[in-house]
Amino acid sequence: MSNNFQLTISQLSLRYLGFENLALENISAQSRGKRIGIIGPSHAGKSSLLALLAGIAGKMIPAKFFGSVRINGEELEAWRSQHEIALLLQDPASQLSGLADTVYDELAFSLLNQGKSDEEIESAVKRATDQLDLTNLLDQSPNQLSGGQTQRVAIATALVTEPDLLLLDDPTSQMDPLGRQHFFSWLEKLSCPFLLISNELDDLAALCDQIWVIKDGCLLMADSPQTVFNQLDDPAFDKPAAWKMAKKLELKLDGCYPVNARELKEAAENAN
Repeated sequence: MSNNFQLTISQLSLRYLGFENLALENISAQSRGKRIGIIGPSHAGKSSLLALLAGIAGKMIPAKFFGSVRINGEELEAWRSQHEIALLLQDPASQLSGLADTVYDELAFSLLNQGKSDEEIESAVKRATDQLDLTNLLDQSPNQLSGGQTQRVAIATALVTEPDLLLLDDPTSQMDPLGRQHFFSWLEKLSCPFLLISNELDDLAALCDQIWVIKDGCLLMADSPQTVFNQLDDPAFDKPAAWKMAKKLELKLDGCYPVNARELKEAAENAN
């Protein structure tokens, strides 16, 4: 797994065959850091961007795209041929093979297809299940899991292959608050670069190096969480709880309202 990650998108447009409107229109952005959060209303084009990066849009789903996408200086297709990209879809059940009798077999499925040995599979499954607190579910049938458990297993199927890039499309949508807390705590420890679509603004503001704002297929902003949430002025987008509290109390940090709990605490300490 590479520790280097630089995603550069230049004048990217995407149209699905049979549709007149563009799903993505003239997007240009350059990543800063390895943790990119993506926000935007429904049908904004967020999932289309991940589908393009994963090679689904244009291959499995008929579509044409124009422009350039590079990772670490290489064209996307060339980089993807040498590296592992894992995509977690919005519907966790669709991520599972449907062929496995147990959670362990489900996690081992893709590794078996890669020709991994029993020892390698056991080690990889253990790492993934330990990280996502799934060890006690390994002998259960995937069909007997709750929505939140299914979502964690789906995440583990993406993680078990040790990808070089992880693409996450609203991965906590079926988790309870405790499950979301555990997920973001795990994500904070992850060394793998990722793009994460989520409505959990508080978690994105605390976790991500950069936020990409997409609306109507267009990229409105791509900047640090502090810059985005202080400068984004669009009623379609909410603000993190820390920002709302800071504004109410007139607490600022470096001239901006804090956007996460750490910044809010620092601003409050400076005010006293």
